[in-house]
Amino acid sequence: MPASNVQTGSPLTRLTPFYPPQWGVRGSDNKLGLRQHSTGAIFYVDPNHPDCNDAGDGTDPEHPMQHMAAALLLCAAFRGDEIHVMSSNAWQYGNPLQGNLIPVSENVIVTVPGVRIVGVSKSSSTGVVWTPASNGGTCITVNALDVLIEGFLFTQGIVWAGCNAISAEWNGPTEFGDNLTVRNCMFDPSVDVAISLNYVWYANIHHNTFWQCDDAGIQAVNPGHGAVDYLEISENILHDCANHAMDLPGCDNSHIWNNSIYNTDAQAGAAATDEGILTTGGSGNQVFDNYFSCLLPAAAPGDYNDLNTAAATDAWIGNHCMNGLAITNPT
Repeated sequence: MPASNVQTGSPLTRLTPFYPPQWGVRGSDNKLGLRQHSTGAIFYVDPNHPDCNDAGDGTDPEHPMQHMAAALLLCAAFRGDEIHVMSSNAWQYGNPLQGNLIPVSENVIVTVPGVRIVGVSKSSSTGVVWTPASNGGTCITVNALDVLIEGFLFTQGIVWAGCNAISAEWNGPTEFGDNLTVRNCMFDPSVDVAISLNYVWYANIHHNTFWQCDDAGIQAVNPGHGAVDYLEISENILHDCANHAMDLPGCDNSHIWNNSIYNTDAQAGAAATDEGILTTGGSGNQVFDNYFSCLLPAAAPGDYNDLNTAAATDAWIGNHCMNGLAITNPT
């Protein structure tokens, strides 16, 4: 799965080999970290580590932090900070005898611009497991520019009912979710809305897998001109997302290409109205080279026009249906 592509090496030593530790702060004498520097720090989060503790400085993988929220408090705006969340065995089909059964289970709000949140997965992993901290909770809310999220498996887990994975939102005159990047993540069938965008520009969403999300794969909130613009959505798998694979009314000037969208109803010739890609009310989008499990336009349930609806000024070019290439905008 995409998340297995996320692996990182050891951080470079950016300071002199030794500097005095801070009294009572475990890991503060580790040469891999940064205290005062113009480039970023790497902070480690591992709730399964026997020595995890939010009182440390988080820069030593042998003394990681326990919670994502605590690590975010240590990040600085646009410094290039990364939070590395270490692999767990918390997936429902994991082997409990292998231990490491604690997932990330938090509803965090990211307000630090430029931070990178990376799940460090084993090569055979589906991604670092992240569940909400409440029924129907949102795992990550992004209110900051230039945030990157990759390498996670989002799921409700065995405790909660329902889950929203990522929500990027405008939150006042100084907090925007613009320039968000989400890549190499998986969203399992217990997820309601995988990625929600509320007044977000320049988001880049690629190489993710959306399995049967209950409400939507990628969804624009508060639709209208200017709400979600200049998106790049590419090379994702969206398999049987209920209601909509991509619900993007009011989306402007965006590029959507090389995505695979499977819909059981459309494949069988049953009604699947706008359960594929919807861009009504927007303008200037280019939607090309996507793959749909439907037939070419035929004025029938589940066909290309039923599954998708375009904005009037969109350009839908060379999209693949089960029986040929669609060369018109879906209506």
